[in-house]
Amino acid sequence: DNTQNGLSAYEKLRINNIKRNNAKLRELGLISELEEKESNAMAEGKHLVKSENDENRDLIEQSGSASQKKRKRQENPTEGSRKSLRLQGIGTDLQPLDTDVIRTKDDILKERMERVKECREVRLRAAKVIAAVGAEKAAKENPTATYEHCLMRVKSMTDKGLANRVRAIERAAGKHCVIKMGIFKSCLQDEGMWELAELASEALERLKALKPAV
Repeated sequence: DNTQNGLSAYEKLRINNIKRNNAKLRELGLISELEEKESNAMAEGKHLVKSENDENRDLIEQSGSASQKKRKRQENPTEGSRKSLRLQGIGTDLQPLDTDVIRTKDDILKERMERVKECREVRLRAAKVIAAVGAEKAAKENPTATYEHCLMRVKSMTDKGLANRVRAIERAAGKHCVIKMGIFKSCLQDEGMWELAELASEALERLKALKPAV
């Protein structure tokens, strides 16, 4: 992989962990295709910067850490808020889109709804495949069953309790913490709790780098 030339063994391991975890999360319907591509790009140190001459945003490679400064989380995004590669003018092939359009609040909300719909459909397909091989196996491996249990907990907890739960999962950093955080993030998204979902998403990015895919 040419993108990993000159990197330390640690950095290569971190990038590979993130990519493998993203593939697993995508397979389970816990992140969208766009989220997977965006996370992989960030892992490789590709950043979005604003042009000095205009409002277009270009994808460039920069040296140094791929970690991002924490973004200000907001439940109702403002005009021009950069929440994903697509909304930042970057296509799914990680190339700049030919557009000068400033993304609006409606654009961001639309992308969020598409993400929820896509992930739900993938989760349902995964559940059907697992269920087809037998009830006992399905009971052990069905991610949707775990998801529904988590969703019930999310509905019964306060915002403070949910934020504390995100921090607790990250601190524990158990064997299945990446999947657990992915499920929690998806439940928050399904319930429209986008500020908390962003908090979980940031924690998920950190865990993906630390833990190998299981």
